[in-house]
Amino acid sequence: MWWWTKARRAHALLPAALALVTVLVLLVRDTVAQMPSFLTGGDNPMTAMLFVPVPLCSALLMSLESRLLAAEDASARPVRPLDAGLTLAVVGGAAVVGLGADAVLDSGTAVDLGRNTAFLTGLTLCVRALAGPPAVLAPVVWCAAIVFLGFDRSGHPAFWTVLPRAHDDSVAATAAVLTLSAGLAVQLCTRPRTAS
Repeated sequence: MWWWTKARRAHALLPAALALVTVLVLLVRDTVAQMPSFLTGGDNPMTAMLFVPVPLCSALLMSLESRLLAAEDASARPVRPLDAGLTLAVVGGAAVVGLGADAVLDSGTAVDLGRNTAFLTGLTLCVRALAGPPAVLAPVVWCAAIVFLGFDRSGHPAFWTVLPRAHDDSVAATAAVLTLSAGLAVQLCTRPRTAS
């Protein structure tokens, strides 16, 4: 198992990414930024916390893409289940950071960190099966779509956006669970594409 941890660089990349996410949560708290919108023709008030999971998803994908192909192709090595466990550990770590920040800072937006990380991670894993390493852009593209197309004229997020929806929104929670489940299923059942 140590060879897998070293090959994935999980012992260095992911703790650093979780530390970065913790610092970002402490810095941005409930900060709201005015972002442009194509649909409303004005500005959308966006909480900066929506963008905090992006570096963590990128670090996870970087870790998953660090592979020893010859060793991992051996059928005796349970690489895919270990990768799925690593993915769940990262999402769980983000949820703990978010809940801890909410308890300490009383930040209403930090509660959503786990849900949003689960959704973006699942999305990234699904895109990774089709695109390979360029899937690292999936969370960025999703956040850009939310910024430019995700709000109506009254400032309410569309149902598909998931990230800016309220923390008790059952549609967003269901979407996050289903997307993460689909991503894990893809991760367990397919061989990752390599960059060509």
